[in-house]
Amino acid sequence: MNATLEKRHCSQHATRRTLGRKMASTEQHEGAANASPRFVLPWDLSEWADKAVLLRGVVADIDSLDWQHPAVTEYLRARPEFQPKMMLQLLTYAYSLGVFGADDVEALFLGHKSFAALGWDRPPRVKAIGRFRRENRGLLKWSLLQTLNRVVRARYDLGTRLLPGLQWFLVDNAVQRLDLARQVDQSSAED
Repeated sequence: MNATLEKRHCSQHATRRTLGRKMASTEQHEGAANASPRFVLPWDLSEWADKAVLLRGVVADIDSLDWQHPAVTEYLRARPEFQPKMMLQLLTYAYSLGVFGADDVEALFLGHKSFAALGWDRPPRVKAIGRFRRENRGLLKWSLLQTLNRVVRARYDLGTRLLPGLQWFLVDNAVQRLDLARQVDQSSAED
């Protein structure tokens, strides 16, 4: 038992050292005389992952949810125009690319041929995007976190593990993306 725990501890320590070196090589604090490493995640995750790969991952994550649950099917049957699966996929993908404003999300939809291949026939209205984001913040946070986890794990070759501190950083980043989308839409409404 102790050998197993010691092996796990050594493995985690080696992972932290390797990740620390990789992260240190990616970014340094600006203007610091004794530059110390810090982790910086791009707003546009396509800087680290191919857009097609990002979209496939988003679609797979959202397809993994239980869309056949009786409460969900009953709700959707009563509202055939409501497309939560499509909206969740679109907003997760847009926010992972750094596209936050509802107008910009609509433009992204219109300019992206892959959406038609997924069976999305028309872009959501700007007001529907804002309403969906407000009503489904927790679900959007979850889907963004799945995407962030996947991109960071692939970027730093972490396999299936993330360091605990990094996980909290990614949760915070997902929340920042949602907050930024809300703020962009609020400032657009004021103009």
